[in-house]
Amino acid sequence: MSTSFARMGTYLGFLIRRERIVSVIWIVSVVGLVMLFTSLYPSLTPDEATRLQLATTMSSPAMVAMMGNVYGMEQLSQASIMAQECLIWYLVAVVIMNIFLINRHTRVDEELGRLELFRALPVGRLTGSLAIIVLAFLVNLIIALLSAAGLILLDIGGVTTSGALAFGLAIGAGGFVFAGLTMLCAQVFSTSRSVSGAGFVLLGLFYIMRALGDVSDNALSLISPLGLALKVEAFYSDAVLPLVILLIEGLVLAAAALAICAVRDHGAGVVPARRGRAHATRFLRSPLGLAWRLSRGTSLAWGIGLFVLGASYGSVCADVDSFIEGNELMQQVVGAAGTGLILDNYVALIFAIMSMVTSVPVVLSVLRIHNEEKRGRLEQIFAKSVPRLSLYRGFLLVALIESLAFQVLLALGLSAASGGELAMGAVIGAALCYLPAIWAIAGLAILLVGYLPKLTALVWAVFAYTFVAMYFGRIMDVPEWVQRITPFGNIPQLPIQDFTLLPLVLLTLIAIVLAVPGAWRFTQRDIG
Repeated sequence: MSTSFARMGTYLGFLIRRERIVSVIWIVSVVGLVMLFTSLYPSLTPDEATRLQLATTMSSPAMVAMMGNVYGMEQLSQASIMAQECLIWYLVAVVIMNIFLINRHTRVDEELGRLELFRALPVGRLTGSLAIIVLAFLVNLIIALLSAAGLILLDIGGVTTSGALAFGLAIGAGGFVFAGLTMLCAQVFSTSRSVSGAGFVLLGLFYIMRALGDVSDNALSLISPLGLALKVEAFYSDAVLPLVILLIEGLVLAAAALAICAVRDHGAGVVPARRGRAHATRFLRSPLGLAWRLSRGTSLAWGIGLFVLGASYGSVCADVDSFIEGNELMQQVVGAAGTGLILDNYVALIFAIMSMVTSVPVVLSVLRIHNEEKRGRLEQIFAKSVPRLSLYRGFLLVALIESLAFQVLLALGLSAASGGELAMGAVIGAALCYLPAIWAIAGLAILLVGYLPKLTALVWAVFAYTFVAMYFGRIMDVPEWVQRITPFGNIPQLPIQDFTLLPLVLLTLIAIVLAVPGAWRFTQRDIG
């Protein structure tokens, strides 16, 4: 027994070494966002009247569906308002982290043959899986404790040690439940794409269940791990029972996953991979068909998600004036200070931020061919008479179509849920203005794939800088050039600014200048 634990500890150390960059970035990002947004609330809610106004607005059905039920109206504080507005979003971020973390070290490693090499050694069948779930527990615990420590250190109005711990542990416990869920999905499904897809479908399902349960005040909210995590009521009741239930759920799910892992065949899943056609269609035999086949599941999920996000933001359009009016900081965030055009500024902000979100799946589609290269699958394709440029062109065309479709879906969701506040044609026009900026980010990714394939992660550093400059620049009052050097800082923000064609043409040219040499270099360099 002691030997088994020693081997698990050795493998856990190996996993920690592999995660020393990715998980550290996740931890720093989540904890940093907790501290950054929390530090804004003394200015956002300086007095009791402002807090009451904000809480009243949050009590509308649309806002409850987005963020959860309002609690503690009789003793509102800056900390409790922050928890009610932000906890759900930190939960979602940590859930996404756990889906990627577990999938990366279970089904992905199994597909690439890494686990087979490990199991060839004299180790137990469950040694690797136990180490992975322990790693997930430790990462979630670190995020929970550091978030709590950050809140205590900031010490805004209403912060207590018990409240900070309840807030942080709610994030960690909710994330650990999804670690167990993803571990279970890794046993059920036989491909990494199916595992990640199932994880995100469950995230969306539980979010919708929480929203319906909170709006209707029924048990659906308690069934959802997201809804149960919100029941801690941080900085008010600081309930412990939801945390205990979440921890038990995570352990039960992990135990079920380990039980299945102990009996299933290596490389297989409980649900076998669906058998495809005996003969591929003519379209699937083309480079574009292959690119679409590899991207379609992810594209569908992102399309649905962006439409739902657009609808979520559109649903508050009718209440946005009362939500922002009289709050100077919120007016500064949306750029409406002194203008009186609160709704127009709100729409412009939504498109500026959500268009950056749209660029994420587009960049992922551009980088997908490099992922295929790293896994050694491109060599099998290029061993046949398949031109490199033709194959890459298929991936680029999918990314181009995605950028257009996702922006339209975002606009449709925003307009459809606005209750007639936003005209369909106007919001679609505002959404399409951001296409050149999305293409410029994608062009950078293409350039990196061609010339610096080992440094493709640099595109995410550029994305992070762009997001911080565009969103937090409004709050921090940074110089205008800080936003202008980003692609999204040069787009005319309809409907509050006049449409100008020149920056869109220039950004499109920049995208072409970046993409063409990158694609050409991909056809010339060594694969792998």
